[in-house]
Amino acid sequence: MGELFVLLAAALWGSISLMVRPLNALGFSSLQITCVRAVLATLIIGVFLLIKDRSLFKVKLKHIPIFLGSGVISFLFFNYCYMSSIEQNSVSVAAILLYTSPVWVTVFSAIIFKEKVTVYKIIALVVALGGAVMLSFSGTLKITGLGVLFGIGSGLGYALYSVFGKLAAKYYKPETTTFYTFLFAAIFAIPVCRVWEIPSLIGNNTISLAYFAGVTVFATVLPYIFYTLGLTLIPAGKAGIIAIAEPVVAAIVGWIAYGEALGVLGIIGILVVVSALVFMELAGGKSPPEKETESKDTDKSE
Repeated sequence: MGELFVLLAAALWGSISLMVRPLNALGFSSLQITCVRAVLATLIIGVFLLIKDRSLFKVKLKHIPIFLGSGVISFLFFNYCYMSSIEQNSVSVAAILLYTSPVWVTVFSAIIFKEKVTVYKIIALVVALGGAVMLSFSGTLKITGLGVLFGIGSGLGYALYSVFGKLAAKYYKPETTTFYTFLFAAIFAIPVCRVWEIPSLIGNNTISLAYFAGVTVFATVLPYIFYTLGLTLIPAGKAGIIAIAEPVVAAIVGWIAYGEALGVLGIIGILVVVSALVFMELAGGKSPPEKETESKDTDKSE
């Protein structure tokens, strides 16, 4: 079930261009879109928690650094680096660099959570990354040195949510983790996103409200809840590999919605990524479970 939650999250993240591209066309910067996403997500989840169970707001002060990590170091840092990478590089190169994230997740998970790095996981990771590269190289290439640094930063920031989310999952439910992730992201985003321009942009383009609602609910709140829930059920390393399905969905959305050509290499890349995910799921049962079991037991004891 954890695999399904992560896959749903990846699919929703992969559809983000359906809302972001129209907002960019209406004059909103990527940083402003990120800021509004964080603010609206905080409000939506906050109202939900007020109605469902107010005790879910309770967190210990000593755990605040976890949410600062997931909200600022991961969400904001990742978005800033990824947007900057897209500006410096072609989208295909930015995607390649972003999807170095499963490598970071696997390394961090082995060091921090003592997750076993099995042969099956390594094979799936290499094959899935290869498919993502093939998919990305189906487009036009442009690359700069600064763009590479931003791209690596985006992969690192993206991976760090698996780390901070896994840490938070030891103590809190996914709704609590997601709320505080976006609360801290919003607090730190507002001062740097030229927030005073947003009301006039919305006033001139009221249709933007619908796009903001879509990007907040379907590309922010739901996928982060699904992904965080998935982290409570499966190892972070495995979740990071499954999340490579996101560029596959993004490529299919681009092909259907915007007429972007996939090409033979792109189609092969999609098939390779899907095959890697299926292989990992089928072969996973053969890998020694001792380490993962120990990790889960440790989580419960804490």
